[in-house]
Amino acid sequence: MKIRRALEGFEAYGWETPTYEIAEKTGLRPDEIVRLDTNTSPFKPKLALAELARRLKQADVNEYPDTSYHALRVALSAYTGKDLERFVVTNGADEGLDIITKVLLDPGDEVVIPTPTYPMYRITSQIMGAKVKTVARNEDFSLDIDGILHAVGKRTKVIFLCNPNNPTGNYSPEKEVERLAKESGAVVAIDEAYFEYCSGSAIDITDRLDNVIVCRTLSKAFSLAGARLGYLVAKRDTVDKLNLVRPPNSLTVISLMLGQTALTRLDEMRRHVASTLKERARLMDGLGAMTGLEPFTSVTNFILFKVKKGEADRTHAKLMKKGLVLRNMSHVRGVEDCLRTTVGTPEVNDRLLAELKRLVG
Repeated sequence: MKIRRALEGFEAYGWETPTYEIAEKTGLRPDEIVRLDTNTSPFKPKLALAELARRLKQADVNEYPDTSYHALRVALSAYTGKDLERFVVTNGADEGLDIITKVLLDPGDEVVIPTPTYPMYRITSQIMGAKVKTVARNEDFSLDIDGILHAVGKRTKVIFLCNPNNPTGNYSPEKEVERLAKESGAVVAIDEAYFEYCSGSAIDITDRLDNVIVCRTLSKAFSLAGARLGYLVAKRDTVDKLNLVRPPNSLTVISLMLGQTALTRLDEMRRHVASTLKERARLMDGLGAMTGLEPFTSVTNFILFKVKKGEADRTHAKLMKKGLVLRNMSHVRGVEDCLRTTVGTPEVNDRLLAELKRLVG
């Protein structure tokens, strides 16, 4: 079977190993495995789930959902303060990235991506036949603004930014984002998957500039990774263009109900975020107290930390044998010898610190 030329030599996304496979390899039960490699919330949205359970018998699962996703957009408007027509509702943030590249990229166009970062920006762009230019972040993981602008050429259509950035956990000020949008002439797509954990957002820039798109998700702070809910925010004219390729029914009636309910239960989300921020500070202190580790400041729900040279692979493997699954970033350019851990519950964080202390501390 012949495949598209754009996919020849294509590097696919590295799917996470299923929990049952990890359990088989380690001899543990699946319920003994703790996933600290996916940056998801350790808390279930119990209030939203309880409300969903009450409404579930009336759910019209025999019908297609409203293709305009009106009810969810009303809830998003109340949450963000942006007009109803400023949203594109998506099946997770990844479908939002897919929509952006489908609308903007022709084969041979270029995108610019500061690295290290989330690999889906590269993947969705290359699927469309675009050329990817990467610009290394500064030593402190801040954006090399001049380097990004220098990389922009006549065929550059999109600059992708993850802000706060995954896997480094740092935030780039809005003024830098706005400068890129104004001086590059390209569309600047900002992935704000972790914005609820920090105090900044570029969403207000979309009020002024039509070449800025903010991409968000309910997977992280809202504890809805399994429901696959995301959204894009942009100027009305930009939204109209993005909707040209949006699938009509990529979300389910049930996931839409759950998302709408969660957006009216902000107290629950904010309580979970507050707990995560408290634990993040404690986990940072614990990691920083170990001579074999160097944690990097984070404004997200995860922490990147460096393990002394040559020890990251071994540490990752030994933690996995104990049922603690971290993200091994040690072979990624710019974060060599590093591991990334999600901030878990107090009990899980205590367990992680104890194991790390035994291994490297």
